[in-house]
Amino acid sequence: MTAQDRVNEDITELRAQVSDLGNQLNSVIERARKEGGSIAQAELSQLQDRLQKLMTDVRDRGREALSSAENTVREHPGASLLTAFAAGALVALLLRR
Repeated sequence: MTAQDRVNEDITELRAQVSDLGNQLNSVIERARKEGGSIAQAELSQLQDRLQKLMTDVRDRGREALSSAENTVREHPGASLLTAFAAGALVALLLRR
């Protein structure tokens, strides 16, 4: 599995986690409207904790991905330069249209 595959899997997993948190938050807000604030406050606190952990996880995975990219560039500077040039040329071609 390449570094890019791992990054793509991580992004997919993080999107699912963020979506799940959003759904739970909507549920808590709806219950707060119906039942009152004390139950909702406890659940919101739990969601805040989960969100904080998710943000820490995203930051750590981002650092890992950046480190992996830096290592790849160090190991293959010529290929990295050619890849960056090709990506730039492709963007330039797309923007001209």
